[in-house]
Amino acid sequence: MNLKIVKLLITLTAVLLFISSCSTQVAKEKNKVEDISRHSVFNLDAETIKDLEKGIIKGTPLRLDNDTKISDVERIWGKPNEHFDNEDIQTYRYTIENQHFIIDEDEMNEIYIIQVELEYSKDEILEIMGKPTEPGNIFIYEKENYIIQFEKFHNKWRLILRKR
Repeated sequence: MNLKIVKLLITLTAVLLFISSCSTQVAKEKNKVEDISRHSVFNLDAETIKDLEKGIIKGTPLRLDNDTKISDVERIWGKPNEHFDNEDIQTYRYTIENQHFIIDEDEMNEIYIIQVELEYSKDEILEIMGKPTEPGNIFIYEKENYIIQFEKFHNKWRLILRKR
């Protein structure tokens, strides 16, 4: 009787091992461009694009909502590296872990444009973002409440996120 139980357990274990090794689950193929991490602060990937469509710069305190003020950014990142007073518009420049961020604040103290310097090529941006809303050398993606724009400045691409 004990020998039958041992044989049954061995057979059952072998069947379970065979079934687990024959898993039909296939690993998802990864988009090579989305896996590129060039910065430890902000990178373009699928999750980042979803946040951009909501006015959020993922991995930063930067948001384009009426609740976020430059004082909120200063509380997290400290004082900006540079500040430009353009009368009605205040421009703040931060360099965080070798990545440049430019924030424009209007006369109502609302952040309305955020710019991020990127280390991506034109082809990588187009592969990640897809076809722009408007064709041209400036890539514009119009979303419900925000405009996501890519422009080339001094041999580097810059993401510009602004309210509609």
